[in-house]
Amino acid sequence: MNMRKHATKDGITRYIEIISCCIVLLFLYGCKSPGDELFFSPENFRVWPEPPEQPRIRYLGDLSTQKDLEKPKAFDLAELIFGAKKVGVLISPYAVTISSDYKLYATDTSAGTVHIFDLRKRQYKQFDKINSKEKLQKPVGIAIADNWVYIVDSVLHKVCVFNNKEKCLFSFGEDQLKRPSGIAYQSDTKEVYITDTASHKIMVFTNTGRFVREIGSRGINAGQFNFPTQLWIDANGKIYVSDTLNYRVQVLSEQGTPRLIFGQQGDRPGDFAHPCGIASDSYDNIYVLDRQFENIQIFNSRGQVLMAFGHEGTQPGQFWLPSGICIDDHNRIYVADSFNKRIQIFQLLEQKDQ
Repeated sequence: MNMRKHATKDGITRYIEIISCCIVLLFLYGCKSPGDELFFSPENFRVWPEPPEQPRIRYLGDLSTQKDLEKPKAFDLAELIFGAKKVGVLISPYAVTISSDYKLYATDTSAGTVHIFDLRKRQYKQFDKINSKEKLQKPVGIAIADNWVYIVDSVLHKVCVFNNKEKCLFSFGEDQLKRPSGIAYQSDTKEVYITDTASHKIMVFTNTGRFVREIGSRGINAGQFNFPTQLWIDANGKIYVSDTLNYRVQVLSEQGTPRLIFGQQGDRPGDFAHPCGIASDSYDNIYVLDRQFENIQIFNSRGQVLMAFGHEGTQPGQFWLPSGICIDDHNRIYVADSFNKRIQIFQLLEQKDQ
């Protein structure tokens, strides 16, 4: 008899927990964060962790083609008469960033182009021309600074700088870079930081392309790298580096001094197999994409793992060789899901743990 009472009580408690969590989810889903109007309501409402745990990440949608900017139509007479027009399609997105006026840029290594999804105007375009004779070959890293778009091309071994009309203004780095990959902009000093993967260094240039200095060398000690790939610089000037084949993340000061190192090779929470894309949110949480685990691990500012989400697959929140990530001022998370040929968008729901 007592056992039945306890079982009934446990069942009621569990039921209350689930109902409470559902109420939280409905509240979160109903309360729009700034800029939610940029995205259509997804068919799949997903959050992580799943109930009954408190949700921290919400799925907002994804972009694969320019048609994803359009509201679904039941019938298109013009398309029926004239045929379907050519549609811009992501083939292998590698890196992603977003401008202050909500233009989402994605480099495409297979197409050799850069896609622009204007989320406010619902318009799409792409560009690849450097000049009348030269085009982008393998655009990888991308950064936006003062209305200039910096594109790293790993085949051309240089950075091409475009204005907001997609016109190439100049390029730099041919004499210094071996195989560049990631890029980030330091707004305080107006300097451009580039990971040169093949030389195991970070190369620093002015925003107009003059070489300034290099950071690091090959090795396993603090401030040394082994095939670094992606970069991120936060609002406070801290530099986050995916030190990929050292299986770790390094956080550097604005001057390049090591401040924090975390991660190791392994398969436990907080370990890495192939860390690549890296970014931070407004609460100093650090997000690291792992191309082999095909997930995102989230760490606090001390390098302690908070949670992870994602695994191999094609559904929302699943990935196939993800590579690039960026986070905007509203803590929306944009992920270049390379082999799924899409950009997935998520929203951080919780505040920083105290």
